[in-house]
Amino acid sequence: MSRLFATLVQKISDHPVLFIFLRGILENDFRAIRSTIRRELDLRPGVRTLDLGCGPGAFADLFEEGDYVGVDLNARYIDHARRTRKGAFLVGDARRVELPDHRFDQMLVFGLLHHLPDEDVRAVMAECRRLLVAGGHLLAIEDIPTLSRLNLVGHLIHRVENGEFIRPVEDYRRLYAETARVERELVLQSGICDYYAAVLAT
Repeated sequence: MSRLFATLVQKISDHPVLFIFLRGILENDFRAIRSTIRRELDLRPGVRTLDLGCGPGAFADLFEEGDYVGVDLNARYIDHARRTRKGAFLVGDARRVELPDHRFDQMLVFGLLHHLPDEDVRAVMAECRRLLVAGGHLLAIEDIPTLSRLNLVGHLIHRVENGEFIRPVEDYRRLYAETARVERELVLQSGICDYYAAVLAT
């Protein structure tokens, strides 16, 4: 049963519309995530924002007044975002983005790093530092182990999805501290999922 569910989750993840629909149901339409983004990032006109690992552009609408670029390795997601969202969208590897140094004032990284081993997280963080202006900020929001034992669906999703490196808060802190300073942090719940959000200064 677990293997069958994992196959189903993977097939849904491969289709942007289904992915957005299912995640919207499981995470209460991302209300907690969107609230955190609104609070911690600058959404005013002219602010240059990179959404690294943007998926199908679920949060692009929050940055419509600014200079927004979304990057994701999944070409199908990027194609969907280009057709349905405002902004520029590029297919690219978060470990080496084909964009110039110091191009952005701020960055969003949501649900990317828990797919990567430590060495790749370090490469992504180094790339973030390269792409941000001096004094720029990064908001990283990442899955953590499900906090409540009663959250059976959350535990099941973590078992079958392809996030093989879901870490406790202290492990994310340790990795971030190698290249940035944690200015603010919080643990939040988005539907059935628990997250660690950290605002990092480069």
